[in-house]
Amino acid sequence: MTEFFSHTNSDKREYLIDHLKNTGDLASFFASSFGGDEIAEQAGLLHDLGKHTKKFQCVLNGTAHAIDHSAVGAEYYWNNVSDDVIDDPYFAMLICNIIQSHHSDLHGELGEEAIYDSEYMAYPDFTMERNITDNHKENALGSQKELDQITEYVMRHNLMKRISGKTLPNSENMSNESKMLYERMIFSCLVDADYSSTAAFYDGEDYSAYKNERVLHPDELIRKLDDYRRQKGFVKKGSGLNSLRNEVYQYCEWAGRELPVGLYTLTAPTGTGKTHSLIRFALEQAKRNKQKRIFVVLPYLSIIEQNASEYRTIFGAENCIEQDSQAEISEEIKLYADRWDYPIIATTSVSFFEALCGGQASKERKLHNIADAVIVFDEAQTLPSYLLDVTMQSLNALPEYFNTTVLLSTATQPDYKLREHLNGLHFKEIIPDNANLYERYGKIRKLDISTEVKTSETYQELAELYDTNQQLFVFNTTGKALKMFKLLKETHGDESCYLLSSALCSEHKSDTIAKIKERISNGLDCYVSATQCIEAGVDLDFPVGMRECAPLPSIIQTAGRINRNGKSMGKFHVFFLDDNAYPGTIYRNESYVTRNIIQEHGLDVNNMDLIREYYRQIYNGDAEENADKNEIAAAVEELDTHKLTENYKLIEDHNELNIIVPYQETEFERLHKELSSKNFCISKKEMRAARNMTVRLYGNKNLQEYLDKHCMRLSAKKSESAGYMEINWYIVEDLSVYDPKEGLIKQEREGGFVF
Repeated sequence: MTEFFSHTNSDKREYLIDHLKNTGDLASFFASSFGGDEIAEQAGLLHDLGKHTKKFQCVLNGTAHAIDHSAVGAEYYWNNVSDDVIDDPYFAMLICNIIQSHHSDLHGELGEEAIYDSEYMAYPDFTMERNITDNHKENALGSQKELDQITEYVMRHNLMKRISGKTLPNSENMSNESKMLYERMIFSCLVDADYSSTAAFYDGEDYSAYKNERVLHPDELIRKLDDYRRQKGFVKKGSGLNSLRNEVYQYCEWAGRELPVGLYTLTAPTGTGKTHSLIRFALEQAKRNKQKRIFVVLPYLSIIEQNASEYRTIFGAENCIEQDSQAEISEEIKLYADRWDYPIIATTSVSFFEALCGGQASKERKLHNIADAVIVFDEAQTLPSYLLDVTMQSLNALPEYFNTTVLLSTATQPDYKLREHLNGLHFKEIIPDNANLYERYGKIRKLDISTEVKTSETYQELAELYDTNQQLFVFNTTGKALKMFKLLKETHGDESCYLLSSALCSEHKSDTIAKIKERISNGLDCYVSATQCIEAGVDLDFPVGMRECAPLPSIIQTAGRINRNGKSMGKFHVFFLDDNAYPGTIYRNESYVTRNIIQEHGLDVNNMDLIREYYRQIYNGDAEENADKNEIAAAVEELDTHKLTENYKLIEDHNELNIIVPYQETEFERLHKELSSKNFCISKKEMRAARNMTVRLYGNKNLQEYLDKHCMRLSAKKSESAGYMEINWYIVEDLSVYDPKEGLIKQEREGGFVF
C-alpha cells in the first residue's frame, strides 16, 4: 500500500493520518470553550486531505510546486455531506470555507446563494489536463481513481463525523457579523491547530503540549494588585483627586465582582487612575465568570510598553506579555506567529481589531483565545468611523456566543446608538452618576481655557503666548512638532527642550518622559513639543499647555496633561496654524466639527453634554461619518469574508517597517554584532529583545529604498526548511540618522539622509 505523508524533514517523515488526527484533536480542544469543538475537529480531520494525492507527494520530494491541496478536503466534504452528518447548511459551508482557506485569507461567500449552489465545491474536471483553483494553483486531485482512493481512506480512518449540533448556535438567529465572527473563530482554531501540530513535528515535540495553557489565577493576582497599591500609597483615604481615583477603582471592583458577562463602559475623566481600575474589573470578572484570559487593548504602540511594564511589575513577567507586532507574517515564518496564550495580554487596537475582523491565516491563528476572556479597551474612542458598525457588532457577539466580557473605557465615550446601524446596541455604564464625577473633577482640577478662535497663529506667537517656564505644545503631525521643537531650542536652549513623537523608539520615549517629569517636579525649565502620542497613557502634569485643533477627544486628552493633579490653576489654549496638514481626511473633518462646537459653545472639557453634541454631529453628519465604508457594508451584507478581510484596515497604509536604532549604544552594538555573525538573520526572541529600541513607521516604496541604502535589511529563518527570507525589519548602519533628541531623522542633513 502506498504511504502518504504530510511533512518531511531531512531525517524524518510524518504520516498524513497522524497529522490529520493531531490537528483535529487540537482544533477540537481550542474550540471547546465556545461549543465549536465538533465542527473544528471535522475541519481538522479533512483539512489536508489533498495531500493524499500523487501531485502533493511530488511537492514533498521536490519534483512539483504550485499544487493546491487545500481545495480537495473542502470539495470532498461538500460533495459527501448530508443532513444525516450535519443539519445546518451554514455550518457545512463554514467547514468547507475554512478548509479551503487554511493557508491563505478566508475567502468565499456564506450567503444562501452560495450555500444552496450545488456546484459551489464541484470536483475538478478530470478530462482536462490542468485544473486551476481559486488560489491560482493546480488542484492536487488528479483522477477519479485518486478520488476513490481518498474515499476509501476517509472511511477506513473514520474521518467524516456526525455533528450533533447540540452546542452550536442557531445560525438563523445570528446577525451577519456574528456569523462571520463565528467562522473566523473556527478558522482560528483550525489554523492554530495546523501550525502547532506542524511545529511539534519539526521540533520533535508532542503536539499535545499545545494544550498546556498558562493559567490565570485571579485571587493571586488580586492580592498582588492590592499589595502593590498599598506599597505605593494609592489606598490612602483623602480628599481631592485621590478620593475620586479611589472611587473609580471601587466602582470597577464592584462591577467586576457583581456583574455577569456582558458589554460595559467605563466613562471617567482623564487622570482618574483607570490603568489599575480596568485591571481590577477584569480580574474580578474572570474570577466571577470563570474566564481564563485578560486582554488590555491600547490605542498606540507608544504606550504599550509602559502599561505592560507596570503589569509585569505588579503581577510578574510570567503572567503578562505585550504582543504589539502589526507586521505582516509571511506563510514561510507562520509557525512563529504570536498565539495570545498568556494570562494577561497587552496589545494594540490595530493588532486586536484586525484579528477580530480580519481573515489572514497567520494573524487569525491567535483569535480563538479571546473566547472565555475579559477584554478592556483603554481609550476606545480611537476606532475609525468607517469601520465602526462591523467592529461594534462583532464585539456585541462576544458575550452572547463566546463567554467574553467587553469593557470600553474612555474619558470621551462615544454614543454609538446615534449611528443608524448601532441604535440597538446596549452597553451598561459601570459608574452610575458619571456626570457628577466630571463636575467634581472639574472643580478640583481647574483649567483656564482659552476659547478665542483665531484664523491662524504662528509658531512664534505660540511660543510667546504664556510667560511660564514649563509648557506643552501638541501638534497633529510629526513635521509640525519637529518645527516647534527647533524653535523652542533656539529660544530656550537644548537642555530644557524635548520632542515626543513616533520618531523615537519606545525606550527613548520612556527615558524622555522620565526626564520631563523630573524637571517638572523640580520646577526647572521644561518645554515639550509632541504629537498625539502623548494623549493616552502618559502621566505628565504641566501648568500650561497648547493643542492644535483636532477631534474633540484628542483635545480633551491633551487637556488631561495640564494641572493633572490639581495643584493650582492650569492654562490651556487651542490653536490653529496656516499649515493645515492633518493625518487624514476623517481626522480633518472631525477637527472642523470640533472648531464649530468651540465657536458655538466654548470649551469645557468636563462637560459631558459637549461630548454628546460632538458625537451627535459626527454620527448624524454625512454618510462617511455615519456608516461603514461601502465595501465593508457590502461584505457584511453578502457574508463575504474575503471582501471584509481585504477592506478592514485600521491603518490604510499598512506597510509597516521596523527599524532597530542605536539608542542604547552598548545593547545596539551587541545585537548588531550578533546579527552580523549570522548574515543578519533575526529570531523571534531577538525581535522581542530589540523592540524597545525599534522605531515603527508606515512607509512607501521610496522609504524602503532609503532604508535599503542606509540600513541592513534583516531576514528570518523559514519554518519548514533551512532557507531564509527577507522581512520588514531593518537595523541602522549609518549611526548619524538617529538623533539623541529628535530620534529618527526625517530631513536632509549633511552626512546623513532623509527618511
